[in-house]
Amino acid sequence: MNFGVRQGSFLSPFMFAVYIDGIANVSNLRSNLFIVLYADDIILVAPTVGGQLQRLFNSCQEVLDSLDMRINTQKSCCMRIGPRYDAKCVEICSSSGHVIPWVNEFRYLGVFIARSRVFKVFKCSLNVCKKSFYRAANAVFGKVCRTASEEVTLQLVLSKCVSVLLYGLEACQLNASDIRSLDFVINRFFYEIV
Repeated sequence: MNFGVRQGSFLSPFMFAVYIDGIANVSNLRSNLFIVLYADDIILVAPTVGGQLQRLFNSCQEVLDSLDMRINTQKSCCMRIGPRYDAKCVEICSSSGHVIPWVNEFRYLGVFIARSRVFKVFKCSLNVCKKSFYRAANAVFGKVCRTASEEVTLQLVLSKCVSVLLYGLEACQLNASDIRSLDFVINRFFYEIV
């Protein structure tokens, strides 16, 4: 007999957290090995690329195999952060022999994280945020098509589109250049519609 809850149920995240709890025990704080879990999205953090990251990956894979779950190697990737972020890295392989590719940025919970020289700091890629803002703002502007007043258009863009631009950025440390870049996007759009 099978038991479970429907997808979308408020119990689903809690039941999944209980089910996958064993994977949290794989990390080792003394060795600076960390696992970030949110539902079925997992980030593995290790101080060294070759040995420790591969061992952490293997340990997680063993726990998931024992739960009859598999790592989707097509959606998995590796990224290096730190002073040698652009150095060539050793391949990380799954037990089935799939090589996990190294990337310059990846998406986690809707936020694009980019590789950077600064160690222990996630750097957000703002390019996708900007494109999403322009797409949403142009959709709003296309619907009102200069029939609405400037105040109405401004309020629609502020209420519907700025949140698209800023989504998830509170999780990232933005420097002054990043903030100016975001300001420029908003100011440029408003300058064009006025």
